[in-house]
Amino acid sequence: MNLRMGSQLFIDVQIPLLWGTRAIVQDPEERLSIINLGGDRALLEVLEDEPAQGIPFAPSVEGFVIMDAQGTELYKVSPVAKSITPLSLKLLPVTISRDAIRVGTNTFQSNMVSGFGVGISVTENGIGLGGSVPPGLAALRV
Repeated sequence: MNLRMGSQLFIDVQIPLLWGTRAIVQDPEERLSIINLGGDRALLEVLEDEPAQGIPFAPSVEGFVIMDAQGTELYKVSPVAKSITPLSLKLLPVTISRDAIRVGTNTFQSNMVSGFGVGISVTENGIGLGGSVPPGLAALRV
């Protein structure tokens, strides 16, 4: 997939931004979509800045909170700020602006990532730029 997110250019990258087991993508209108790749099949959780159909969520002041089937709050999405904040997930927050992608206190600006499975990877242990797709994830088909 070829995609621009913020000022980052991803060329021939399968997953531009992998946040734990979730792929985060942004369309040309800067709307975010989040796909959980952690199960047997990819599960769309957020589509174009809105909770996807059938996904448990609760409204919040800045947007909405995505929950699992048991009602555990997983993460908060702020469509205006283009930010994703973990609640029960042990990941760094992500904000995508026109000129940068911020992961925790780290800022990625004007990078080009080409030919990798994953562009930017955020795990419980840290972050990385350019890497392979971790085993066990469902395929992301666009």
